[in-house]
Amino acid sequence: MLNTKTITLLCLMASVGCSDPSLQQATATVQPTQRQIVKDKRDSLPMKDVDNPWRVDPALSGMFHPEYPDDLQVIVHEGGPRLTQALPELVWVRVTGKRGGAYEGTLLNQPHQLQSLRLNDSILFLPANRGNQPFRVTEKYLKERSEWHLKPCDKCGMPDLFDAPSDLQAKIFPNIPADAKMEVFTSFCPVCGGVQVVSSEPIESQP
Repeated sequence: MLNTKTITLLCLMASVGCSDPSLQQATATVQPTQRQIVKDKRDSLPMKDVDNPWRVDPALSGMFHPEYPDDLQVIVHEGGPRLTQALPELVWVRVTGKRGGAYEGTLLNQPHQLQSLRLNDSILFLPANRGNQPFRVTEKYLKERSEWHLKPCDKCGMPDLFDAPSDLQAKIFPNIPADAKMEVFTSFCPVCGGVQVVSSEPIESQP
């Protein structure tokens, strides 16, 4: 597993090829912070004696610390570049449980740039595709995730967004009624800058 990861943050656009001169492309090299050794009674227990489904999740295979089987690095953020200028960070997280389709964990490091997150805070995160780190999600994003369809990034295959689709829609299309819902729009992948398609209908059924 790589110890550094470069995440290219690009503006989220309403359609491919659209540009907005007021938004600047930002490139952040996300450095992993030094892991703080936080002892936990589970550290001394055999894997078979603890009901920790994340330890056997194929999507997280090979990502855990060799000595602490519940600790891994997660991309934490306060949203994508449309909604915040704060850059994401790669921090150590101790997984503590599972909530719905997401895992819950505790931050083992103090983020340097993210003002809303603190050491020992609890976060939710999802595994990404192979080759990308797990990433933080919000309750709002998880709720909306089942209401939208996302075509993964055409470059890295990133299957998710950093922001709730309704927040992106409100930012990109500020003049549409609050209760309206765009049928389809595109955004740039927050991991590599590729193109993702966000749709209210199944992608496969679109012409």
